Amino acid sequence: MPRDADSRPAGPRPDRGRVLVVGGGHFGQKAVAALGSRVLAVVEPRPSPELRALGAPIWSLDGLVGLRQALASPRPPVWVAPCLPRHLFADWLRAELSHLQPRTLPLDRAGLTDLPQVIAGDQGQLYLSLTDTRCPDNCPEPARICQKTGLPRGVPLHRRLADLARPGFANAVLVSRQMAPGLGAVAVGEMLAWRGRLAQRGGPWLVATACRCHGVLEALALTPGPETREP
Repeated sequence: MPRDADSRPAGPRPDRGRVLVVGGGHFGQKAVAALGSRVLAVVEPRPSPELRALGAPIWSLDGLVGLRQALASPRPPVWVAPCLPRHLFADWLRAELSHLQPRTLPLDRAGLTDLPQVIAGDQGQLYLSLTDTRCPDNCPEPARICQKTGLPRGVPLHRRLADLARPGFANAVLVSRQMAPGLGAVAVGEMLAWRGRLAQRGGPWLVATACRCHGVLEALALTPGPETREP
């Protein structure tokens, strides 16, 4: 397969299934406007008048609390649209795998120095981008050519992160798929599958959420899972 070809793992169709929107600010409101009746609810502890005016159900809860409740329900959403300034996937894994005593590890930029943007977050994350320009809000995320620059994108960021080699680390990359121009969401089934793999293996992991162009990465350490414990 050519290195510039996209190879996202198979999953549910982006045009099917209910979506839980986590965060009701600018991007959460954009998600509601784009998805309409597909929105199961918006999780937002301090809903604004602008959010309420859109008419979607609102859960006045912390984002992580609302997410865990939704996924534990008899009819969970198919998709989650993270619309808040945190790495929701890693936060959720820490909460779901608390019995494995997760802790954040320092993360350097090895293997990522050629990216146009690598920005350190205040909680140990690295925010990554294949472009150093501001992307349009309605970017359709074409598979090969950057909408903003008109240049070939090369290897998609989610695949680069899946291939990132750090001694002793396994990689867990949750792929964000486009629901509408400029709007991504992650598949609940893939979240649950990654939770199972981390619980089974334990140990250190590079945990990321990424689309073709942008992503966030952090390092987590778990106590050994059943697969790696001594008999």
